[in-house]
Amino acid sequence: MTYTAQKTVRVGLEQGLHMVPCSLIVRTAERFSCEIQIQKEDRSADAKTMLDLLTLSAENGSVLVLEARGAEAGEAVKALARLFESNFDDPASGSQPATGSDR
Repeated sequence: MTYTAQKTVRVGLEQGLHMVPCSLIVRTAERFSCEIQIQKEDRSADAKTMLDLLTLSAENGSVLVLEARGAEAGEAVKALARLFESNFDDPASGSQPATGSDR
């Protein structure tokens, strides 16, 4: 049985998804043994490939769909969604990093 997980997120970074957040996405995605795609409108990118992610041209406010298939799909989508929810811990974005015991 193949597991699928999906979540919609919004880019909150003033500069959009540039090299630094894309590298965090790739490093996070590579921890999971499943296929992970990030979709923006009619484009789709492999979350484990930096160049693919950069071609999404995801600007501030862009809505993206995180989708994973495989045994660790749910965990992968949760981990990637946390990056977006924390604004990649970017202090310039005006968001406060998450605090608590789940870090």
